[in-house]
Formats: sequence, structure tokens, C-alpha cells
Amino acid sequence: MPSIASLRLIDFRSYSALDAVFEPGVVALFGPNGAGKTNLLEAISLLSPGRGLRRAAAGTLARVADGATQPAWGINAHLHEDPENEGDPTRISIGQVPENPRRRHLKIDGRPATGPELARRLSLLWLTPAQDRLFTGPALDRRKFIDRYALAFKPDHGSNAIRFEKARTERNRLLSEGVTDRAWYEAIEADLSNFGAMVAQARSLTVASLQIEVSARETVFPQSLIGLDGTLENQFRDGANLADVAEAYRIDLTEQRSQDLRAGRTLSGPHRTELHVTHAAKSMPAGLCSTGEQKALLIGLILAQARALQEKAPILLLDEVAAHLDSDRRAALAEELIDLNLQVFMTGTDKSLFADFGSRAQFLSVAAGVLENSALDHQST
Repeated sequence: MPSIASLRLIDFRSYSALDAVFEPGVVALFGPNGAGKTNLLEAISLLSPGRGLRRAAAGTLARVADGATQPAWGINAHLHEDPENEGDPTRISIGQVPENPRRRHLKIDGRPATGPELARRLSLLWLTPAQDRLFTGPALDRRKFIDRYALAFKPDHGSNAIRFEKARTERNRLLSEGVTDRAWYEAIEADLSNFGAMVAQARSLTVASLQIEVSARETVFPQSLIGLDGTLENQFRDGANLADVAEAYRIDLTEQRSQDLRAGRTLSGPHRTELHVTHAAKSMPAGLCSTGEQKALLIGLILAQARALQEKAPILLLDEVAAHLDSDRRAALAEELIDLNLQVFMTGTDKSLFADFGSRAQFLSVAAGVLENSALDHQST
């Protein structure tokens, strides 16, 4: 299974330099607040397309020392070799371009690479405290949440989403400027409808796979009902194919052009889609559930996603998850993660939060940007 064997950080966030070696299973990172645990998870999350778990711009990631920002940051990861996939890439490098601080460069085994290439090599899923407000926050956050999952299913989903947004921005510019030339719109709307349909299809397939996995297993984490409400996604739900959905969206854009002109923006499309999650046993929208139930629903979703992607062996990043669970759910989470047989990075302020793993995890203490191996002592168990 793809997993990270070692990681080197240079001038990244709070780390001036770090060399760490990881085992392929569960890695428990513990230490006080501000020690650098989440910074380490963020570095790992950047080994996938996009801006990582904090969605930070490249120019904000370099270490600041004595009031001065370092000229560039770098992340290098070596993967555990897979004897069943001889010749697979084993080294991933990503870093800031010093002469252009807003840009990042990506290399796989020393060769320049693209985001979709990286997505085909590694799948990463994460759950962070910032996502605790997912069900009560803006719809945009829920779209980003499902898009991250969709990227693991469809490596081209990220680039398709970017192309859709580029076409939508161009169309919105014409609308806001009051342009009425039909030819200008037709060229943009051809791209907008094609990429919009691909984005909606990937989301629909992702949600369907998630629902199958959620419904197939009874655990202490509550089952959820997951659905998408969007013009294009609803057509896929009803059995339409990609070409028909794209053509229907293109016609819709043409017919709504005068209305969009009055609004100065594109009013329909996958950028307006809503993700709905319901606590199945209570028939209650997730946003109305207690804070603890919402957290449990989120954990259930990420575990379901990991099971749905088991062939791709995704790496899981779980930031401060165990601290919000009671003892029964912590024990159940440990067993589920061990059963998945994936590489999992978990953080917590106290080593005792990971006591249920016993000797089945690698324990690393984090303090002031330094990692040290630590056995689970008798008191913790």
C-alpha cells in the first residue's frame, strides 16, 4: 500500500529542518498545543493536489524567524516500496519557487509532475477541528468537503473543477460588463457545460459510493444519509449520462442568459450545489444534531470513504479527533483504523488518548518542532 516512509521539511511553518521516519500503520503524534503537530499534518496534506488541509497560499507557508520570512520552503517524502508495484514512483518533492513566492513546484522521482499525476499516486483524506462546523457553516465548505473526497475517486476532478471555475469567471465578467455578443458566450458556455457536467458526475459517484459504505456497516459511529441537491447532480441521480447532462446545462445557460445578465453572474450550475447529511437513526439533519453527534457523523463519513477507497490505500490525517470522543468511541475508532490496514497520522495533546492502540501504533512525541520516538508506557495503557 502507498505510505510515507520518511519526510524532510525545510523552513516549513514552525520547522527549520525536520527528518522523520514513519511506519506504514498508525502514527500517533502527541505533544502540547503549538508544538507543531498540525503543521506536520499540513505538510503531509500538501502531498496531494490543492492547498492542503488549511488551504493556505504557497507564499504563507515559509518559516518566520526573527521577524523575517525565509526565502523558500520545501517538503520531500519517500514512500515505502511496494514489491507488487515495482517501478512505481518512490519520491515526491514539493516546494516554493524562490523567485516567484506564489508558485509551487512539484516533482515525482526528480521529474516535474502535475496535480492529477500526484492524485493517481497518493490519496489523502483528512479531518480537522475546522471541519467541526461543516454541517452548520456555508454550503461552499460542504462542496469543498465532497470535492476532496471526489478527487480520491477521480484524479482529474481537481483540474476539471478548476477549468469549470475559470469558465464561470470569464462568463461572469461578460455578464457584469453587460456584454450581449452571442458568439462570446457560446464558446465559454461550451466549456462551462462540459466541465460542469464532469464535476457534478464525480460528486454524484462519490456520494453514491459513500452511501453504500455507510449503510453496509453498523458501528458506534451513527449512520448517515447523504445526498446532493443540484441541477446537474439531480440529473445524474435520475440516470442521465454525461453527454446528456452537459447538453442540458448548455441549453439552460443559453436560455437563462438574459436573467443572468440582470443578476451579473451565473445563477445555475454545480457551484450552487448543496450537500445534505442526515442522522439516519434520528431522521434529523446533521446541522441540528448535537456537537458530539456531528463529530461522530464526520468520523463515520471519513471511515466510509477510506473503506470505499481501500484499493487505493488512502493515507488518513486525523487532527485532534480522539480528544472529542468518549472512551467507548475512542476504543471503537482504534479498532476500525487498525482494521483498515492503512497509514494513519493522528494528533493529540496527551499520549493517553491513543492508549487503545497499545503496541499497534508508532508513538512520536512532538515538542518545539522536534520528533522523538516514544513507547506507550504502562500508565497510559
